[in-house]
Amino acid sequence: MADTLVNTPQPEPAEASSSASASIELTTEEQDFLESLEGENGEKSGGLGTFNGVYRPTALTILGVMLYLREGWVVGHAGLGGAVLLILAIFTISGTTALSLSTITTNIRLGAGGAFAIISQSLGLETGGAIGIPLYLAQALSGALYVYGFAETWKTVFPTHPMWAVVLSMFSVAFLTALASTKLAFKLQGIVMIAVIVSLFSIVLGLSDFADPTYHNPQVWGDFETIGFWGLFAVFFPAGTGIMVGASMSGALKKPRRSIPVGTIAAVLTSLVVLIFMAVWYSVLAEPEALRSNNLIVIERAAWGPLVIVGILASTFTATLSCFVAAPNVLQALGQYGIMPKGELFAKLSSRGEPRNAMLFTGALVLLALSLGGLNAVAELITMFFLLTYFTINVVVLVEQRLGMVSFRPTFAIPLAVPVVGTVSCAVAVFIINPAFALVALSLVAALYVYLVRKQLEQPWETVRSGAFVALADWAAKHIVGTQEANERSWKPNLLVPVESRTELEGNFRFLLALTQPKGSLQIVGIKHLEDIDCALGGPDDIDKSEFHKDTLTGAPNTAMMRAVNSRFHGFDNVAADFQQAGLFATSVMVEADTLQKGVQMSAAVMRGNFFRPNILFGSVHNYDQETTQALYDIARQNNMGVTYFYRHPEAGLGHERTINVWVRDQSPNWHLGLRLANLDLSLLMAYQICKTWNGKIRLLCACDKEENVAAAEAYLNQLIEDARLVPYCTTWVQPGDFMEQIKVAPSADLNVFGLPNEINNEYLVKLVRKTEHSCLFVRDSGYESALA
Repeated sequence: MADTLVNTPQPEPAEASSSASASIELTTEEQDFLESLEGENGEKSGGLGTFNGVYRPTALTILGVMLYLREGWVVGHAGLGGAVLLILAIFTISGTTALSLSTITTNIRLGAGGAFAIISQSLGLETGGAIGIPLYLAQALSGALYVYGFAETWKTVFPTHPMWAVVLSMFSVAFLTALASTKLAFKLQGIVMIAVIVSLFSIVLGLSDFADPTYHNPQVWGDFETIGFWGLFAVFFPAGTGIMVGASMSGALKKPRRSIPVGTIAAVLTSLVVLIFMAVWYSVLAEPEALRSNNLIVIERAAWGPLVIVGILASTFTATLSCFVAAPNVLQALGQYGIMPKGELFAKLSSRGEPRNAMLFTGALVLLALSLGGLNAVAELITMFFLLTYFTINVVVLVEQRLGMVSFRPTFAIPLAVPVVGTVSCAVAVFIINPAFALVALSLVAALYVYLVRKQLEQPWETVRSGAFVALADWAAKHIVGTQEANERSWKPNLLVPVESRTELEGNFRFLLALTQPKGSLQIVGIKHLEDIDCALGGPDDIDKSEFHKDTLTGAPNTAMMRAVNSRFHGFDNVAADFQQAGLFATSVMVEADTLQKGVQMSAAVMRGNFFRPNILFGSVHNYDQETTQALYDIARQNNMGVTYFYRHPEAGLGHERTINVWVRDQSPNWHLGLRLANLDLSLLMAYQICKTWNGKIRLLCACDKEENVAAAEAYLNQLIEDARLVPYCTTWVQPGDFMEQIKVAPSADLNVFGLPNEINNEYLVKLVRKTEHSCLFVRDSGYESALA
């Protein structure tokens, strides 16, 4: 039985938070059954204990059809040593996954959905859905596996019955029974366990003198002529599944955080001992040829064969019944959260609260799987799907452990090596068994994940995905802070943008995008200062600024005045959000200061310690007076930031947003191209940023005082273009003559880029804007960027 009850819906624990309460509705019968377990105060005083709630269903799931019908066949091909090695390999995967499952279920309030709920609550509905669909297929195909197991056993009692008739009859009875009563699987477990124990007792007595056995020398290692080790592994792996049953029963357990790990691990160890014992039993009581040719030899070699037949029929029937209960609930969960196409159809419940449409679809899928032709073919498919699910569960625990978040406090802790071994072993097994199928399956999971991400599913619970990104950023920050490298190769524009109103920010919206997309960032600082109040209200210049925010009688904040100040920043946060919607990393903050200069000084000092600290100060220089322009420049230099002052032409604006002129000063006679350029690195990098966004062209221009220096200047600029890898974007224009005169005759551009001197003259900047008749960007390097890196 492979995880037959793994997704039977259960109610949330009494302490569950609202974020985890969006669970699948229970059927009427299950609700009545589970409500009977709860006391008047909501405590599950009569809840299931470890044995009935976890150990028994898990053990019955593992010790099922494979034990009776395929273990002897495995021993016949692999020999005793090979079979034991194979069992240990299977239980390495199942055991590590059981431990991982135990630790994760003791850390979350597990609702309905079993493994689907575990993965979704940790990694999000997208990952949960991408794995949930293979999980559903594994659950559904398990039904076909048990139908075949029942039919093979039935044929030993009634050999004249046609196989197809037995298969269809078994399928019909189990499916119709599940439609009539989904609680029957719970009721039958006690009876089935008695039948299995009695059958195992009969098998053990097959070794005694009472049964008059014929002993054989065990074959230590098989020849693997007709099927290899991993082929046997693929067929027999369902014997190691079923470990998620306890997690699915969490809502009905009295103490789930204790019962799940204890019951699951105990059931796994018990099953491992039984399977190894049975491998010895088969190798001692039958020869390899008999084991390979007779799948039901266990009946012949047991003390009382009919008891074994009863055990097989009982376990396979209830396992099939449970599959018809569990798999539809997974499908209903997938539909409920919008994961499956036509999800509303599968999410719909009948008047009795049962996922009737999901059950009908599952029945049709099982019937289709029965056409595969036999138990072995179905088992291989189930193995691949379960391995993918187990792989993801181990990954979930590995991620949670490595993040080291405070929220990860499982009451059952395991070493890091456990999920590592589980993850690696699952991945290796999948690719060794069938590499082609593994690639197809992983591609399907990846495609499902991308599809679900694009659907933008609403998460009903908090996940650890954001924590993963935070942890990655934290790791990167710790490593980058300690390095002494200039990081010129990884340079990107991180702009500090001080503004005194929302309209100022909106006016530069497109240009700021051009400067920073796609990998740069904006750190926007809205600066409120007392002069804003004077401007808004027309207050006198000699008023006491320290008390201007307060009412003159009560000393309380003057709300009318504050509203006047706030009106200039109305919608400020929305503009920052618009940058983020355009795909740019942008943050915004409000600062209160006496002047713009003081606000920028405070912001630069605070942000200097950030991981993504600003490396460029951006200013709208046409809004500044001479003192402000120089003060902001000095602040940027003190904080190792470059400077970009933008002066928008009042009429031309940014024109067609196609061409950028970058002016290079005359360096005659020393036109030496070194790694560091003369205040030209940031100009070239900014021009390139804008060029890529505009899909435009860059022109490097230079006016040489003497005509004999023109050739050297042209050679310098051409070599610069080549070394900076700007050949597809750049041309040159070099002419002799006076700089200001050449600006008049130079080719026109939508934006002109000039270098900034250490001592800035606002009148000179205005003169350049008038001469070019277009907007200008004035730039100063920080010394930490390189256009040639």
